[in-house]
Amino acid sequence: MDDKVSFRPPFIPLHTPARWATGLLIATLAMAWVAVGVDLAELRLLLRATGGDHVALEAREAQFTTNEILLWIQVTLFVATAVAFLAWLFQARVNLRAFGIRRPSYSRGWVVWGFLVPVVNLFRPYQVIREVWQASNPEGHDAFNWRSLPVSRLLLAWWLLFVGWGALELMALLSNTGAGVNLAKLQLSRGFTTLADACAAVSAFLACFVVARISNAQQEKWQNQQRAEAQSASP
Repeated sequence: MDDKVSFRPPFIPLHTPARWATGLLIATLAMAWVAVGVDLAELRLLLRATGGDHVALEAREAQFTTNEILLWIQVTLFVATAVAFLAWLFQARVNLRAFGIRRPSYSRGWVVWGFLVPVVNLFRPYQVIREVWQASNPEGHDAFNWRSLPVSRLLLAWWLLFVGWGALELMALLSNTGAGVNLAKLQLSRGFTTLADACAAVSAFLACFVVARISNAQQEKWQNQQRAEAQSASP
């Protein structure tokens, strides 16, 4: 038994990467709700202008400046959160080897490439995380038949919201292109942006639970495995 264990890579607890990922996800969530409030304020200005009300130039310029600052903050947060989340997920995937998991469908490289390859990034990241979720289940003791273990609907809900966020951001960008001073197009674009920010907030909220669930499951599974190996090694 000891010879078999020695060939396994070490298990690395996910506490630190999980804390970074969760902290940045919470910051993303908070900023997304702030963005929703700013979006709704701009929509009100646009509706007032459409209704014939006079909108002061100063109010419009202040709204534009606020949007610009908020955009930079959100982009910076998104990049930082993406790096932290991928670092956490990569380590979670590496830990599967410490559990002795066999025949995973997706290599560690897909943790990163799954998010970067166009079209493939619509489904591959979910498949990778689903696999990590199943293989991390502390109730699974078989190195080969772990694929039958259940997966919470929470994971699918998170992924659909994440994809919806990206789709809505794209629609907002396309509807804003060439809008100029066309109030109808500007309203449509801002409506898509509002929905996108709401999706981002809920998606980040659910992602916190995904990170916590997999991190805790791996820790529990490792402890169970250590206890089982200690009992097998004892006379």
